[in-house]
Amino acid sequence: MPPKKEAPKKWKAPKGPKPIHRKNKNTIGLGRAIQSARQKENSIEYLPDGEMRFTTDKHEASWVKLRSVTQETALDEFLSTAELADKDFTADRHSNVKIIRLDSGVENATSQGFGLTNEQRGKLDAKQRAHARELIVPRRPAWDSTTTKYQLDRQENDAFLEWRRKLAFLQETNDDLLLTPFERNIEVWKQLWRVVERSDLVVQIVDARNALLFRSVDLENYVKEIDERKQNLLLVNKADLLTTKQRIAWAKYFIKKGISFTFYSALRANQLLERQNELGEEYSEDQIEETEDEEIDPSIEPEVLEKIKILSIDQLEELFLNKAPNEPLLKPLPGHPSLLQIGLVGYPNVGKSSTINSLVGAKKVSVSSTPGKTKHFQTIRLSDSVELCDCPGLVFPNFAYNNGELVCNGVLPIDQLRDFISPSNLVAQRIPKYYLEAVYGIHIQTKSVDEGGNGIVPTGQELLIAYGRARGYMTQGFGSADEARSSRYILKDYVNGKLLYINPPPHLDDDTPYTTEESEEFNKDLYVFERLPETRREQIAEAAKSKGIEVVDLARDLKNLTFSAHTGGDDKNEAKAVTHGGKQAALYNAATDLDKEFFKMDGVEGQLTNPFHKNGRGGQTAGSKKHNKKNKKGKKRALMMAD
Repeated sequence: MPPKKEAPKKWKAPKGPKPIHRKNKNTIGLGRAIQSARQKENSIEYLPDGEMRFTTDKHEASWVKLRSVTQETALDEFLSTAELADKDFTADRHSNVKIIRLDSGVENATSQGFGLTNEQRGKLDAKQRAHARELIVPRRPAWDSTTTKYQLDRQENDAFLEWRRKLAFLQETNDDLLLTPFERNIEVWKQLWRVVERSDLVVQIVDARNALLFRSVDLENYVKEIDERKQNLLLVNKADLLTTKQRIAWAKYFIKKGISFTFYSALRANQLLERQNELGEEYSEDQIEETEDEEIDPSIEPEVLEKIKILSIDQLEELFLNKAPNEPLLKPLPGHPSLLQIGLVGYPNVGKSSTINSLVGAKKVSVSSTPGKTKHFQTIRLSDSVELCDCPGLVFPNFAYNNGELVCNGVLPIDQLRDFISPSNLVAQRIPKYYLEAVYGIHIQTKSVDEGGNGIVPTGQELLIAYGRARGYMTQGFGSADEARSSRYILKDYVNGKLLYINPPPHLDDDTPYTTEESEEFNKDLYVFERLPETRREQIAEAAKSKGIEVVDLARDLKNLTFSAHTGGDDKNEAKAVTHGGKQAALYNAATDLDKEFFKMDGVEGQLTNPFHKNGRGGQTAGSKKHNKKNKKGKKRALMMAD
């Protein structure tokens, strides 16, 4: 019997997971954010033994409370302000809530910062000086032994909230004034209050490359408000980066303004201490004294010449004792010796910890290049009668031309940077093109005036592209230069002093800022052959020797020299760059290269000796393949007819 045929199977839809309607994660509103934050704060915790814990108070770790907050989103600013005001609130789904940002003019000011003319910069600086008195630091409310902890916290929050409202009003009513990011965490300011209250001498440490940006005038006023007997001192750190002429200019400005100051270099002092520990040499003042190679104008006042010296460690300790009151202002506890308190205050990354290490002679405070390493104020015993008090680094409110200045001055961390074009523009504007090429061994291709550039001063993007192409830092896909990665290397070199720029002081007569041309003249001695890194000097010297150049002038000779990834030119040809990473890495503008390849402009040649209409029938030459085919067919046909 034949086998039975199986009935055809009916097609059935494959069984799969049922569709799940998921929530749209992009729908984020103020009400939902507030609700989520409140649920996390008031969550119920069950311990392993079954015990339930619930609290309405926020208990955070000390390092969380003391984290530095210089920039906030609109939601974070709203929540922190509500917390300071001790206000409770609920979210209404049907209410029409609109958040109005008060910093709408910041982007415009930032974008204009690189292109400000001397006239625009002068007008903006005049307005900044007119509102300088409004840049205040928060004051701690008065308290005594009868004040409870809750009362003090409430008074401190109210005072801090009022301070933030004043700064917000200042920025709201002056759109053209750019207020730099400042410390918004009250816990960090509380550390400053404690340091100022207990210190007899408050030392503001500033970076010598931009002393006025790091100096807080109102902090000095606050110190005097607490006690008139307290003293202020401005410690200009990293002074070894300045030339003698630059220190003279700054010393004249400080003396005229009546500012108590001194020059110091914690890095050089620590290096000499390490040398002493390694070689076992006895401490000598001759090792600290600076060797002056520059000629000093004999007409300089003796007071100025005395003040421009970079102090040694012993000289700095002696200056502290001379500036501080004769007797400590705070009475010691029973059974404790009387100590002179010296508080060290300043921005992050200005060298407070390095200064303390040099004074103590051993590493007592951890040092990091990341801003905000120190979290709590620390006391370090310098001697039996002197105690140092290190305050966490915090950013004071100040005015700036753009936010890139804070990045270039090491206040904001570079690794967390998103907008790298603004600080890169500052670097490209301040450091001459020939010196950037000499330091990195690259050639920066600038756009012409017809292409939107100026052909002389490179933009930040042109600098980053040249650096990335020379180092082989390329992105995925088409393979363009990785500008973000290049910016991190260049900005760190700027912060560390490899690329050096010193901000000049205002004019002595009217406090107006230096023009762009005057700033270039103020810094021209920094961009010479002798200040290049040693390995780069050897390369350039060898290249100059092959060209018959004995004394190298970077501004004049660099374009003709070939070294590293820089290929020199001559009177007819411009310098070129050696790139790595294939054909795409050599492209500066992909559109221009595609246009040339499409139109083949380089391969077009005119043929005037052999016009096309004389090439034979159909425009073909006599020796062409098509012409020979026709002749063969014609001959074959003629032979067949003949047969």
